[in-house]
Amino acid sequence: MAFNQRRVDSKLRQSGVVILVAFGSAMCGWLATNCQAADWPRFRGPNNNGVSQETDWNANWSSDGPTIAWRVEVGTGYSSVTIAKGRLYTMGNESNVDTVYCLNADTGEQIWSHSYSCATDANEFEGGPTSTPTVADGAVFSLSRCGDLFCFDASSGEIRWQVNVPGVTSIRTPGWGFSGSPWVTNGLVVVNVGDAGVALAVKDGSIAWKSADKDAGYSSFVPVVQEEHDRLIFGSARSYVCIDARTGAEQWRQRWLTTFGCNATNPVIVNEQVFLSSGYNRGSALLNFEDDEPVIAWKTKAFQNQLTSSVLLGGFLYGANGSVAEGATLACIRLTDGEVLWNEEEERVGGLTAAGPYLITISDEGVLKVIEPSGTGPKIVSQYRVFDEQCWTAPVLCDARIYCRGSGGSLVCVDVRQGN
Repeated sequence: MAFNQRRVDSKLRQSGVVILVAFGSAMCGWLATNCQAADWPRFRGPNNNGVSQETDWNANWSSDGPTIAWRVEVGTGYSSVTIAKGRLYTMGNESNVDTVYCLNADTGEQIWSHSYSCATDANEFEGGPTSTPTVADGAVFSLSRCGDLFCFDASSGEIRWQVNVPGVTSIRTPGWGFSGSPWVTNGLVVVNVGDAGVALAVKDGSIAWKSADKDAGYSSFVPVVQEEHDRLIFGSARSYVCIDARTGAEQWRQRWLTTFGCNATNPVIVNEQVFLSSGYNRGSALLNFEDDEPVIAWKTKAFQNQLTSSVLLGGFLYGANGSVAEGATLACIRLTDGEVLWNEEEERVGGLTAAGPYLITISDEGVLKVIEPSGTGPKIVSQYRVFDEQCWTAPVLCDARIYCRGSGGSLVCVDVRQGN
């Protein structure tokens, strides 16, 4: 089917779309959605790529460091934060009890919370929640490692419905529990449960469709629109999969095996291609498409994102390369051919995001940095230790504040407004 540029331009104006990619004549019309720049309503942000569009913030801190606006304790876990309409949402665990928090994003004051039983389940890491709540249409959706899916009223915290997804679908729980963040589209909330996801009705939590009883992966969803149909790309235990979000129908699958069946990072969509990367002795690859099926353009084992997804800036992919247990390092790979241009062994990275020309990284020991990267190497612009605990969670820049989360429970708001 020919690509209709006029139709796409109209759709761009109506929905604020910022990314357009075409997978050849039959795979064209892919669009990634956008929303208010001041909000960060889902994992990896409004454009689903870990890159903030904010420019009015201070990247150059004094020797005393930036202003710490507030600190709170939210319990053990690796959940990042989402922010909408001045409210922040995250999850934590204490003594085998999960809590979903709604805080004032400016002050850290608790607005509401909900707690429920869920094993901390430390398994070669601290344990606790590993997914991030999603905010959509006045509701907050959260998924526990045990598969408890909640739909809360975003304002009041009232539970609209709750479902234990593996319980009602008879789908197994993978070894490290469920980790992907919920995706909301067309009256459905889709979760990474089973071989290729499960969808529930937003209105009442009833099952709309489900996939096979196989181990899920640990990634979240990357949405695209192809020929006016919603698609989702994400990692299962043994593949990266593209499905129709409305029906669950599989569009394509790229076999992607790792040592422990652990695909935890999000794919990166760029132009006509999809970038994949996993740890556990797998590596990275760039996919092209022929007759609607993925074909590997290049692959390498020299760049491996175990837990933290890469970001794309100016034709280069930047990411945490290697095992977090051994200290993943900041590395740069060229998109066109997969060549690793540098791997900075002194720059240990637990999580990262990007804004404008900068990377915002946090080390696995809690040092927050602003880095100006290039194809030749990184330049540290600012740095400050925000806490003293393990960190594998990506920081979030929203409304000129950087939110950082440690595995032990520290949640810190760093004020980087101009003049601070």
